[in-house]
Formats: sequence, C-alpha cells, structure tokens
Amino acid sequence: MKKQNTLLIASLTILIFAFGVVGCSNDETKDDSNHVIAEVLDSVKETISEEIANAVVGEITTEAADSDELAVEPLSAENIQSFSEVMLHNQKLYAVGENALYVYDYKSKTEKKYAVEGELNAVVFFDGAIYAGGDELYKLNDTTLEFVDNEYDGTITTLYNYGYQLMVGTSDGLYRRGIFGKDKLMDNITVSAITEDNSGLWIGSMGEGLYRWDGENFQKRFLRRDTSLFDFVNAIDFKHDHLYLGCDNGMYVYDGGKWTTLTTDDGLPSNNVRTIDASDWTVYVGTDKGVVGYFEKELSPVNLLDEKLVNDLQVRGRKLLAAPEYDGIIEKNGNSLKTIIQPFILDNLQILSLIM
Repeated sequence: MKKQNTLLIASLTILIFAFGVVGCSNDETKDDSNHVIAEVLDSVKETISEEIANAVVGEITTEAADSDELAVEPLSAENIQSFSEVMLHNQKLYAVGENALYVYDYKSKTEKKYAVEGELNAVVFFDGAIYAGGDELYKLNDTTLEFVDNEYDGTITTLYNYGYQLMVGTSDGLYRRGIFGKDKLMDNITVSAITEDNSGLWIGSMGEGLYRWDGENFQKRFLRRDTSLFDFVNAIDFKHDHLYLGCDNGMYVYDGGKWTTLTTDDGLPSNNVRTIDASDWTVYVGTDKGVVGYFEKELSPVNLLDEKLVNDLQVRGRKLLAAPEYDGIIEKNGNSLKTIIQPFILDNLQILSLIM
C-alpha cells in the first residue's frame, strides 16, 4: 500500500509541475510544452492503471501526507468495495457489489465485470436469464447488463425466483413480475429477504416484521412473548421442513409447530445474523463476528471464517463461498481459503477517473 500511495502522490506532483510549466511558457515554447505534458499524462495513467489492476488488498494502513497541498484521503475499510450477494449457477459465480455485477467462470477461470451507473444489490436466475437489481432492474446478455424496468417505488433490495414469477422486493414494497405483467403486492415495506416453503412465501422486512404469503393473503408472524423480535429480518432460508430466520437479535428456527431461539448463549459468535444458507444438512450462519455451522441443534465455529464479518454465504458442494465485508469473494475448502474475486480500493479508482 505504501508503494501505491507514494506512486499516486508522485504522479499528482508531476501533473502539478507539468501544468505549472504551461502557465510559465511563452508562445514559442507552448507547443513543445503541450507535447511534453501529453507524454507525462499518458505515462502517469498507464502506470497507475497497472498498479491498480495488480493491487491486492492486504493490511490497510493510514498514513499522513507529506504536504497539505498533495493530501490524499487515507485508506480505510470504507474505501474497499464490498459484495452484498453471491449466487452460483451453471458453474458460474455471480456477485453484486456497489455498481457492478461480477461473473466468474469456474471452467475457464475468467472474470467479467458489468458496471451500471446506479447501485446493484441483488442477483437471481429467472426464466433462463440472470437478473440484477438496484436502482433499476437489469438482464444480463452476452456483452452488457440490459435495462429492463425502473418503474418501482424505492430501490430494489432483493430478487427471488418463485416459479413463473419474479418477486422484486424494494425499499418501499413487494412486486410480482410474470407473463401477465407486473403488480404490487405489498406497500410501504422495506423487503430484506424472501424464501419459499412447501406452499407459500416468507417475506422479511427492515422494521415492519415477518410475513407469510399463501398466494392470496399476507399474514404477519411474530412471537407472543415479544412481538418485536422479528421486526428486523436480515436473512431467511427454508429446507427440510424448517424455516431459518436471521435477525439483529439472533437466529430463529421454525419446525412448523414451534420456534427455537439461538443466541450467543447457544454458540452464535454474535446475535447480528446477516446471512443463512440451509441448502445442505448443515446450515451455515454468517454474523458480523464470524460464521458457524448448525447441525443436530448444535452450533460449531467454521474454521478460517470464525471471525469474519460476512454479507452472504453459498454452499458449493463441499466448498463454502463467502462474501466478507472487506475480502472480496473467498472460497473455503477444508483448511484452505482461496480468493475467487479480489477486492478493489474504490478511492484509487476514483483518483484514476479524475486524472483521465
């Protein structure tokens, strides 16, 4: 990081000096100065592009600039791009973060990035295609993310494939898209998570609680001992006739008859449960202080991920994909971790765009 920051500061110094030459030149030397400056700019852009393209985030340090005039914003965790959701489909990994969809092909071991102007928060496979949503709804084709629709109240927060219907959760409601068009099913609700059970949908929200939809009616679900426990839902999954609910205050398991509550007293590293993958017999639970596995009513720390803050988890056979807040997309296989998609420092990319 020291080398990269030094390069950026030195490059800006060269630019300031070069423009200073222009200001001091007379008519006879102006053409020659412009030629020199163009060469300097090309060299600077090429060098910084190479450094950023090859950068891998390691230890993040904060260093003071040598001069107030050349001050560069210190690096921090906020400068690193994080991924909000990952999805596996047909030997490809899809991940959304900030304003882009990343696609990693396991067969060819290649990566592609599809950027848009606004933010992206969710990705799903529906009706034979990959859809991504944020400020707008997009569909992935061979070369780009194709605009589909932006007529939604609020920002798209989650997407879910429900048979012949694409469920679109936003910061202001729940929509259904299908062969007969689009309609709004819920209003004035920030949808945070969706999953299906054997006969309907479960919808979690940020502040408005937990709901179940049977295809016609919505019913709010809560615990009588404390009706506020399900107010903020971060994650939902359903498997083997059990519903798994992740909230800011723990994880809740519903077997169709009763609810079981799991907190730090039972082995969770934190009560802030952010993601759940129940696709296998072992249920993986990601919190803001580590990942655990839940099997036979017991919680066990997941080695190498037991202290990481994660936004999303996906099981891939015997491997586990994770989207930690600051580490890109990583894959756990036994006692080893492999980085599938590298994190990038947003601040450096912004500086490069300013120079160009």
